[in-house]
Amino acid sequence: MKSFYFFLTIVFLSLSTASLAQKYVYDINRTEYHDDMLYESVRRIIRLPSVNGLFSIKCDFHIHTVFSDGDVWPTARVKEAWQDGLDAIAITDHTSAAPSKRNVTGGPNSSYEIARPEAEKLGLTLVQGTEITRSKEEGGHLNAIFITDAAKTLDIPTEDAVREAVKQGGYIIWNHPGWAIDTCMMFDVNERLIASGDIHAVEVFNEAEWYPRALSWSRDFKLAPMAATDIHYLTNSFYRIAENAIRPMTIVLARDNTQEAIKEALFARNTIAFFRGMLAGDSRLLTDFFFASVDVRKISTTFDRNRNAFNQYLVSNPYDVPYVLELENGKKVTLHAGSEVTFSLPAEIRELKVNIVNLHTCEFETLEVTIQLP
Repeated sequence: MKSFYFFLTIVFLSLSTASLAQKYVYDINRTEYHDDMLYESVRRIIRLPSVNGLFSIKCDFHIHTVFSDGDVWPTARVKEAWQDGLDAIAITDHTSAAPSKRNVTGGPNSSYEIARPEAEKLGLTLVQGTEITRSKEEGGHLNAIFITDAAKTLDIPTEDAVREAVKQGGYIIWNHPGWAIDTCMMFDVNERLIASGDIHAVEVFNEAEWYPRALSWSRDFKLAPMAATDIHYLTNSFYRIAENAIRPMTIVLARDNTQEAIKEALFARNTIAFFRGMLAGDSRLLTDFFFASVDVRKISTTFDRNRNAFNQYLVSNPYDVPYVLELENGKKVTLHAGSEVTFSLPAEIRELKVNIVNLHTCEFETLEVTIQLP
């Protein structure tokens, strides 16, 4: 009888072990095995090249929280940005137009003060900022970043508020110039602030809106082009980041990810706007960025039946910006993010002129480059 019970015990243990093993294999194979505690610790890596010895710092300088008209607490904004792969952000709550004041206590600097410890813990560069909010005719919305006290920009005329921010060491960004009137229009206040050197940058992309004319302004008035989310809601639900999308951002080419280096790069206009798989900016920077991204190698030479030589090339793009190349014959080739493409050309062709149609240099122009073939 004892041997019978011993046999049943062995069978039970075997079945239990097999069940556990099957459960483990099932979970691993179907990627259903997870630890809920790990979610907040996962950060996306956005692959961008270094350009001329400068790092591509991924930034969003236009973000809102519950301390103005956003839906999210400041520490959550920091966690979102870190998880989305950003390196630096500015929380730019409105100094006015803050309907949540009736429910949330705190002052114009509260969102920065609350977010700063979380940013320091995660290694995210947090820049202090605010949004100077006026009517379109009074200059529209202007972000002031690298400031020290947002309260001093309250309840004073637009130009006085901007100059106060500049006095604090601020950098001024003209936000969504096409917002509210569905066209980019420059009012007298904007013209005066640009002429005096007190507007330093302009958004060419905001949330879901692309402003080609503002890109031309960035060239004509020597303003740094910017892209920003202007996010009020959850970034993941708005931009479908879970589906591998990348949120809009400003790529700042800087010597390192510190406030000092980022600020230096911004004043040098070393910025490229990234949005919807497109880049917008100065032609020189875009050219350098493109050639830092791609690698062209000859992999073989073949001959046709008439002994004409053809070189086979491999073009690699290990980064997360795609490139749509339009050849001189009008044919388009997409070099997807993280991909390689092969093509063949007669051996006597030593260079390839292409128009990169998703790299914008001004309102009606995209980047043209000449690729020297090895």
